[in-house]
Amino acid sequence: MVHVVFHNKVGGSENLAAAPGQPLTAVLAAHGIPINAVLTTRNGQIVPEQTTIVGEDDLIEVRQVRHYDLDVTRRPARTVYGTPDPVYVKSVLFDTLGRLEQRVEQFDAEGFVRYVEETFVQSVLRGEVLRQGDSVVIGLSGGRDSVAFLKLLERTRHRLPAFTMTSVTITGLPDWEEPATFAAARASAEGLGIDQVIVDATDIERVFKLRRPFVEAMNSVVAGDTSHLTMVVGHQVLRRMLEDHAQRIGAGTVAFGFNADDLVASMVTWMTSGYRMGGIPVREIGGMRYIFPLYRIPKKELTLYLELVAPELNRQGTPGRFTTGPQERSMAYAMADHLYDLWPGIDYYLFEAFGNMQRYMFPLVEDKCRVCEGVYVMQEGVPGNPAGLCDVCDFFARREFA
Repeated sequence: MVHVVFHNKVGGSENLAAAPGQPLTAVLAAHGIPINAVLTTRNGQIVPEQTTIVGEDDLIEVRQVRHYDLDVTRRPARTVYGTPDPVYVKSVLFDTLGRLEQRVEQFDAEGFVRYVEETFVQSVLRGEVLRQGDSVVIGLSGGRDSVAFLKLLERTRHRLPAFTMTSVTITGLPDWEEPATFAAARASAEGLGIDQVIVDATDIERVFKLRRPFVEAMNSVVAGDTSHLTMVVGHQVLRRMLEDHAQRIGAGTVAFGFNADDLVASMVTWMTSGYRMGGIPVREIGGMRYIFPLYRIPKKELTLYLELVAPELNRQGTPGRFTTGPQERSMAYAMADHLYDLWPGIDYYLFEAFGNMQRYMFPLVEDKCRVCEGVYVMQEGVPGNPAGLCDVCDFFARREFA
């Protein structure tokens, strides 16, 4: 008979459900016990959890090594607000004077749509993300985030300050022109009655002063030992082209469709690299105001919202080789998703804390690229770019693309 016993650090013991042939790591994961928190013996001998397979007659004892109450995360105090036939469950772990309580609300379809729209409106108003009289350029890729943003605007604009907006769709790579995604961009812009401006490869080559076609340069990036920079280069190009159009029409605000877990993943990268990152949900660099209107809504909620209010806009193509990032990006996103599971609602705490941290960090030091004319943030303590040359234009120059 299988015996896997967990001895915690607050004086308790517990039999863990397990089956012969099951990896011990799977048993621990199923019971919310981190490998880093325990030492294990099998039949009295110390064994590593990663290589241990549960045997029929084994006595496996798992002992927590550090003094804290693991049941705070395994079995938090919970208050559940139920509803018949829910389509979504929202959990937030509240920290009130050191006491943790997980509050859980179940939503039916109508209630969930109301919840997302209320979250959007209140977060935009509270952070003065969109202000009266703003002239805004929004990057409209046709992906779910940017389409959901426009759908939210369409349904809640009467509750928001009056502003003008131009949507910009940037083309020039096959991934950026995928038919279903491009059609979603066009349809969502039409829903708001706003013009969709198309920026093509010729415009990109002009701004970055490329000597070769943009797609040829990007093919070289993807195919070589620089493939890990594909999304870095792509995102900088997208950002700079939005700025270029904003400057052309006199707009002072650029909106990005990054959602809550996008930004949490960025914070994971920031905390593990030390690279400077501007504020959330608003940052000002080089006289331009950058906003993140979806910063309170995770991708899962945006996807479900679109499915409920505009399913025809939720049918988009798969990522291609120009929009697939390196493995470190996948790790950052996986870390963000695991953080949400461990601490539901952690984004609320992270963004508030990050806002406080911005107040006592050294002021951002800006420089302006002499090629694409984009303003970028200098990185302290990091071997930097040549003076007056952003990392992407420096990359293009070293590869003799520009």
